[in-house]
Amino acid sequence: MRYALLVYSDQSSWDGIGEEEAARLRAEAMPQWITLFEEMGKADPDVVGYELESASEAKVVRVRDGERIVTDGPFADTKEVVGGIFLTTLPDLDEAIRIASLVPAAAYGSLEIRPLADHGDAG
Repeated sequence: MRYALLVYSDQSSWDGIGEEEAARLRAEAMPQWITLFEEMGKADPDVVGYELESASEAKVVRVRDGERIVTDGPFADTKEVVGGIFLTTLPDLDEAIRIASLVPAAAYGSLEIRPLADHGDAG
């Protein structure tokens, strides 16, 4: 089964910190991420993951009454926003849950596991 693992977290803790502090925090967390990538690679050698830029860089597009409306950033009722995504093929939901629990961001954010829709050869 193909899954998307969406990584949610409150990105406000990164607001206003300098590049040096951000680099230190990333380096501190890197061993956990390396362990995750090793485990994910065992479960699915073709797994791909992407970190997204800050939600403050996002644009939201809507079309209403034929008019395109573009606004800054996601506007949600929660502080947690999608910060990354993994696309993976795993044998079942139990394995997806196991892998999601290894993502370091699960300790301070949350992971949404979403099966990818299967529309046959439609893409």
